[in-house]
Amino acid sequence: MNIRTLLVGFDNDMRDRLSDMLYQSEIEIKDQIMDIARGTEIIDRNKPNLLLIPAQMDRKLLMFCQQIYILYPEVTMVMISDTVDTGIFNYAMEAGVRRVIAPLPSAEELIGALKELCISESSRHFNRSGGNAGLPKTEVLFVTGASGGIGKTTLAVNLAVKLAAQRRKVVLLDFHMQYGDTGMFLGIEPKQTVAELLQEQKTPTLDTVNSYLEFHQSGLKVLFGPKSPEYAETVGGKNIEKIIGILRNYYDYIVIDGSVGFGDVNLAILDMCTAILLVAQPQINNLKNTKKALLLYGTLNMEQKIRLIMRETPSKTISQADVERVLGRKVDISLPYDEKSASSALNQGKPIVLSAPKSSYTTAVFRLCSMIEGTAAVPERNKKKQAPAGKKTKKRG
Repeated sequence: MNIRTLLVGFDNDMRDRLSDMLYQSEIEIKDQIMDIARGTEIIDRNKPNLLLIPAQMDRKLLMFCQQIYILYPEVTMVMISDTVDTGIFNYAMEAGVRRVIAPLPSAEELIGALKELCISESSRHFNRSGGNAGLPKTEVLFVTGASGGIGKTTLAVNLAVKLAAQRRKVVLLDFHMQYGDTGMFLGIEPKQTVAELLQEQKTPTLDTVNSYLEFHQSGLKVLFGPKSPEYAETVGGKNIEKIIGILRNYYDYIVIDGSVGFGDVNLAILDMCTAILLVAQPQINNLKNTKKALLLYGTLNMEQKIRLIMRETPSKTISQADVERVLGRKVDISLPYDEKSASSALNQGKPIVLSAPKSSYTTAVFRLCSMIEGTAAVPERNKKKQAPAGKKTKKRG
């Protein structure tokens, strides 16, 4: 097994020594990172298993390590030095470095230590990503639909607020890049957005992302979309992947309000989400587009991620049974039409779950939360009325 390795920021002397010590071993040096500003680009190109880093009290280097730990959890980082500096140990571990090797041992000992560590880390990472049921898992919930104006943002905001109110760590990402308006639903005027975040730092760190999150009274944190459509082009799919990758290490739920379609940003979200909350309406045009979207999700092998949400309309000409027949699948949750609560909430700048906690819409959102958390014992489509305890139903005939 060859261990693909990158050297990061060593001086010429140490770089040559390490190259000589690891020559013709399983520790295969693929490249060097001399400028850490280009570090992620070189990592993306080489896909290493191991980074060897000088053990130095260098703030930029330690921040780089923290960034790699978050963005590339499968990459093992080891610091190496000729001299022992005990002050570096705690800083290194906090930045995600797995081991500090100092002073430099013999070539045989170094190779053995690196191999043992990489095998151990590879096994640990496999167990974490292999679906160990005992480990907590961040749910990345993508609220989307096949057309606009069907209540996607309303659902995303209310779902996120309801989850946050249940003492979960929740972040809402407004990734409707051209016309995002979650701030209006939350009563928050966005001060800074994802566009400014990526202008400041193309490959953001956890600290930078956190500084751009705005706080809502429910406990929810929000990253707002661009203030104007012309800034949408500054945000690409790879940027989105990195932001989600950073946040999913620290939050229980990431709720994403996205735009319509299958552009670069949406494809990145689809790849990283754990569930697609597909909102549909009982209207002919929307059902036609939703059917097309479902077919495309099938070709992308994402059918198992889909939860079909039907948002009811005042007209009852198309029933839920009709919707299920047209789309070829059951509706998971039906959101009642409640124009009075929705209008009042929007005027107040408060989500429906806070402004109308006893409304039928809030009840439906609560059921959706239960379904997502796996606590709903009976799905809506299978739910049957049961006789009250102690009473028998009357037999007919």
